[in-house]
Amino acid sequence: MRPLQRSDYKGGMLDVLRVLTTVGDIDEKAWNERYDWLARRGDEYYILVVCDGEKKVVGTGAVVIERKFIRNLGLVGHIEDIAVAKDQQGKKLGLRIIQALGYIADKVGCYKTILDCSETNEGFYVKCGYKRTGLEMALYRDKN
Repeated sequence: MRPLQRSDYKGGMLDVLRVLTTVGDIDEKAWNERYDWLARRGDEYYILVVCDGEKKVVGTGAVVIERKFIRNLGLVGHIEDIAVAKDQQGKKLGLRIIQALGYIADKVGCYKTILDCSETNEGFYVKCGYKRTGLEMALYRDKN
């Protein structure tokens, strides 16, 4: 497991994310622009990848650090985009990614780490030590 690298575009990072949701048609130039933007915010975005023996990305996840005014200017870690390639599921890669992201959140000083998931995936996150504490709400905007 290691931090995201620019070369992960060619290593299949977007294919792994497609297991999770719609990704879109992102060319290498757009990837590099987003990668550079994220890299400049090195204390806010922590994206990890798991690679197989051929350097192909087979799992990923992120923790985004939110700075708050509450809790004495506290920090909250938001776990995002946990995805494991279909042929690699069941090997505890997701658990290891969640644990590593939790470790990062702890080390940067987050007072809590939160995530949103579908009810289908709730059992997995309970096994990872998370518990249901609320209800997610969303307002999607059409970007045509």
